[in-house]
Amino acid sequence: MHINMKALIGDAMKNVAGALLLFFVFFALARAVFSVEEFRSNADESEAYNVTRVQKVVDGHVFWVEEDRPIEKVAGLYRPMDMDSYIQLKFSKLQKQLDDLANKTKARIDKLEGQVGNLTQKVDRWEKKQDAWLKNAQNISNTTTP
Repeated sequence: MHINMKALIGDAMKNVAGALLLFFVFFALARAVFSVEEFRSNADESEAYNVTRVQKVVDGHVFWVEEDRPIEKVAGLYRPMDMDSYIQLKFSKLQKQLDDLANKTKARIDKLEGQVGNLTQKVDRWEKKQDAWLKNAQNISNTTTP
């Protein structure tokens, strides 16, 4: 049995070339389909991502950033606050709001618990008065009946 190595290598090369061609075509199509969105303006991008961006000018440098994102000077260069610090800032503000809300809620609960305690005391006094009136009425009815 004789194996034709040239034909075998030629077929393998065709298969590899075909696979590579298919890979590159697939990659090009995927890139076209899933490409990064191109926006005509910063306003379009802000609307697409549901953020409010404003133009901030610092020493002649123009930045399009979120309204509450500070511009900082690092190593002599101005730049928006890095994303990690900005997210931490946002979560710190959110945590403060949650803590304030929790404190207000606790104060309101404490106030309501005090009011419930007062109402419970009033109900207890009312029940004691009612019991006394009922006993008094029974005593009156017992003394008036022969």
